[in-house]
Amino acid sequence: MLSLLFSLFLILLQVAGLLVLALGLFVVFHIARPQKEPADTSNRINKIRLIWFCLTRENLFVDVFPWLKHDELDNVTK
Repeated sequence: MLSLLFSLFLILLQVAGLLVLALGLFVVFHIARPQKEPADTSNRINKIRLIWFCLTRENLFVDVFPWLKHDELDNVTK
């Protein structure tokens, strides 16, 4: 019984790891893909900086995206 639970735990841990890996690959792909005009096609540092700002300073984007001011349920029901 204990080995079955341990095996189930390992499977769930592997699935969680695959999800994290997929998210990381998604981010790396979008950093590495060619940028559209008028962005500079060779400057990937700005993309990394933009991702960092979106993750750490979401309050800077509230004026640009007003749906950030509302609860997600309010966004769906409007």
